[in-house]
Amino acid sequence: MNQWLVAWRNLMRRKLRSFLTMMSIVIGVASTFAVIAAVDSAEKAFPVYLKEAFGKADFNLNGTDAYFSEKVYRETSKLDGTVPVAVLKENTKLHLEQDGISSIQKRVTISGYSNLDTPVTDFKLIKGSLTSGGAVITDRTAKVWKVDVGDTISFDTEKGVKRIEVSAIVKYTKELMGPSTWSMAKYHPWSVAVPLNVVQDWYDLSGKIDNVQIKVKYQSSLGAVEQELDNFVKQYDGIYMQPVVIDFESQFKALDSFFLALYIAGFLGIALSAFIIFNSLYVSIKERKNEFAVLKTIGYTPSQIQTMVLSEVILLSFIGTVIGLLLGYGLGLGLKSLIFMIYSVYDESSMVLAKGVIVAVLAGLLVPIIAALHPIRQAGKISVIEVLKENRAAALKPKRWLGVIGVLLIISGFFIKHLLLVVPLMIGIVLVFPYLFKLFNFLLKTFYRVVFRFTGEMATRNLNRNLGRTSMTSVILCLGIAMIVLMSSLNSALLQTYEKVIYSSYGGNLDIMFHHVEKEDLGRLKNINGVADATTYSWQAVVWDLQDQKRKLPVFGVGEEWIDRFPLFTAESRSNSELIKKLKANEIILDRISYDVWGGKIGETITLETLKGTQSFKVAAVVDTMKNSGYGAFMKEETFKESFGIKYERNALVIKDENTGPVQLRERIFDQFGERIEEMFGPEDWVTVISATYTGSFSIINGLVILSIIVSGIGITNTLLISIMERIREIGMMRAVGITRRQIIGMILLEGFGIGLAATVIGSLFGILLIYITSTFMEVNSLTFDFGISWTIILFTSLFGIVVSLISSFTPASKAAKTPLIEALRYE
Repeated sequence: MNQWLVAWRNLMRRKLRSFLTMMSIVIGVASTFAVIAAVDSAEKAFPVYLKEAFGKADFNLNGTDAYFSEKVYRETSKLDGTVPVAVLKENTKLHLEQDGISSIQKRVTISGYSNLDTPVTDFKLIKGSLTSGGAVITDRTAKVWKVDVGDTISFDTEKGVKRIEVSAIVKYTKELMGPSTWSMAKYHPWSVAVPLNVVQDWYDLSGKIDNVQIKVKYQSSLGAVEQELDNFVKQYDGIYMQPVVIDFESQFKALDSFFLALYIAGFLGIALSAFIIFNSLYVSIKERKNEFAVLKTIGYTPSQIQTMVLSEVILLSFIGTVIGLLLGYGLGLGLKSLIFMIYSVYDESSMVLAKGVIVAVLAGLLVPIIAALHPIRQAGKISVIEVLKENRAAALKPKRWLGVIGVLLIISGFFIKHLLLVVPLMIGIVLVFPYLFKLFNFLLKTFYRVVFRFTGEMATRNLNRNLGRTSMTSVILCLGIAMIVLMSSLNSALLQTYEKVIYSSYGGNLDIMFHHVEKEDLGRLKNINGVADATTYSWQAVVWDLQDQKRKLPVFGVGEEWIDRFPLFTAESRSNSELIKKLKANEIILDRISYDVWGGKIGETITLETLKGTQSFKVAAVVDTMKNSGYGAFMKEETFKESFGIKYERNALVIKDENTGPVQLRERIFDQFGERIEEMFGPEDWVTVISATYTGSFSIINGLVILSIIVSGIGITNTLLISIMERIREIGMMRAVGITRRQIIGMILLEGFGIGLAATVIGSLFGILLIYITSTFMEVNSLTFDFGISWTIILFTSLFGIVVSLISSFTPASKAAKTPLIEALRYE
C-alpha cells in the first residue's frame, strides 16, 4: 500500500486531534511568514520612500533672508548636468463657505514652482496635465474637497479672493502633504502646487523666491556639481548651498527594537506549535503500542515503523505549511499596511517574499520533524514483550537535570542587556515549569476540594496523573501571557516617560511656525488674550560631517535670558540658562540621541558645515529633549546667527495662562495671524503622535502574541481530548456508579481551568520579571523607563488567559459527557 495513503489514514483515525495539530502549524507558519515578509518589505521600502519623499533634489540653495532674487535660479539654469527648480511658498486660506468648517481647518500651504513637471517635483500624475498652468492637488485632497480636474478652487489672500483651475491630480506625495479629513485639518494645513508666477503675482513678490532645488542628471558627476555650486554661491551675498542628506540610520534606529520584537512574537507561534506536535505525537505513540507490537511480530523493522510515523508528521506539516503560506500572505499584506500606516510611509511597492517563504517553509517542515524525533525514536524502541506485560500508557516525567539547566538560563537573563534575553528566559521557564506546575497544583488542590468538593478533587488528581503532558500544555499559554504582560507594560511605561519628557522640554504650550517672523509679530503675539508669555527662536538643519559621512543635525539657537521660561531641553546638574551662559562661541550642546550617534565624549569636537566653511565645535554638555523627536543640538543665538547667517526666525514659543485651553489658544492666535501661520503644534499633539505610533506598534506585536495564545488554546483542547481518550473507560465507570454528565463536564472544565490558571499566574510573574530586567537596560530614542507594574494590564491579561483555557476545555468536556455509557465500558 502507498506509504502516504497509509499516513493519511492513520491521521484520519484521530480527525480532531490531527486537525488541531495541523492548525497549530498553520498559525505558526502564517505568523512567521507574515512577520518576515512585512519587515523585509518595510526595510526595503522605507529608505526608498525617504529618498523619494525627502531627497528628490540633490542640493538646495537657500538665503539668509526670507526671500532672494529669482536671478539666482536663472543663473543656475545655465549649469550643465543639472535640473533646477525655483520654489516660493506662502500660506493662504481656502475660500469656502461650509457649515462646521472653521477658519483653522481652511489653512493651505501654496507652493509655487518654476516647473511642475521635472524630476525634482516628480509628481505621479493620475489625471490632467502638469503643464497647463493650473493648480496641482493630491488624490487625497481632491477626495475631501470634492473637486476634479477643470474645477475652480478659491483662496482668501491679503489681495482678495484668488481663483485658479485645478489642472492635475497626482498621487499623495511629501511635497503636497495634507490631512485626510476635515477633522485632521485642525492640526495640519492643506497643500497645493501652482506655477511660480501665480504665487509671485498673488503676494506682490515679483522676481522673489525662497529656495532653489537642484537635481543632478548623472550621479557620477555629483562631486563636480557640488564644487561648481559651492563656487557659484560665493558670487552672491546671503546665499548658501546645502546638499540634501537623508540620515537613514537615525531615522530607522527606533525601528530596530520594534522589528526585533515582531520577530520574537512571530516565531513564538511556530515554537509553541512544536510543543503541541511533541505532546500529541508522544501520546499517539503510547496509544499505538499494541499496533506497533503487532507490526513487529509480522516482520516490520524498527526503522520501518519510524518511517511510517515520520511520514505522518511530514504529511501533516506539509499540509499545514501550504495552508499557512496562503494565510500568511494575506496576514503579511495586512501587517505591512499597518506598519506603513503607523510610521506614515506611503508606498505601493510589492511584498518582499523570498526570505519569508524560505524561512516559513523550513520552519513549517523542520520544526515539526525536530519536535517529533523523540516520539519517533520511542516508536522504534517499543518492545513486544513489554506491551504484552503492561498496556498502560507511561507518563512523560520531567528530568531534574533539565530543571537545573532551566534555572541557569533564567539567571543568565539578568546578565543579558538586550531584548533577546527573552529567548533564554523562555527556554528556562519551559524547563523548570513542570516543577512550578506541580507546586501550583498542590496549592490548587485544597482550593478545589473546598469549593468544588468531589469534582474538584478528581480534577486535581487528573492534572497530576501525567505531569509532563499537562505542564507542557500549560507552559505554552504561560509564554504567551508573559509576552503580552511584557509588551503591554513596556508600551505603558514608555508612553508615560515620553509624556514626562515632552512636557518638560517642549518650550511651552505651543510652537508656532511662520514663513518668517516679522519685527512686530512678537509684540502682537504677547498681546493676545490668553498668552502669558512668548518668544521666538531659530533653528536650521545643518550638514554634519561624521566619520566621512554627511548627516543632518538640527541646531537650535537659544538665548540664556529665555531658555528657563521656555525650556527646549532639560539638564541634569544645572539650570538651562546657566548652561547656555557658560557656552563659548566654539561650543555646542548635543541631546542624548545625537550624542549616541556621534559616539564621542564631552570635550571632543564635531564638524558642521557653516557659511564660513567646515568648522569644529566642542561638545560642552549632553541634555534631554523631545524637540525634533529628541534629535538635535543647541548653541547660543549669537553663535548660531554668525555660523549659519540666518537673519530671520520662523518659530515662536507660547505659554498660555491657566484659564485658556489649548484649542482656544490656537483659535485666538490664528484669528490674529491667519494664513501666515504654517503650523501650530503643542506638547499634547506630540504626545498623541507618539502614543499612536507606539500603541500601534505594540498592538501589532500583541496581535501576533494572541495568535500564539490561540495555538496554546489548541494545545489545551488537544491535551484534554487525549486525556479523555485515555480515561474513557474510567469515565464510563464513574457514570455507572451515579456520576452525572454535569459533574463530568465540570471535572473536565476544572482541569482546563487549572491548566489555564497555572499558566496565567506563572506567566504573569514571569512577565513581571521580564519587565524588571528590561527596565535595567531598555531604552527607546535614548529614553529609559522606571520599573513599574500595571495591575490593570495584569488583570485583563489574566482574564484573557483564563477565558481561552475555559473555551478550549468546552469541546473535550462536551465530548466526554456525550460518550455513550455502553461504549465507554467496553472501550479498550
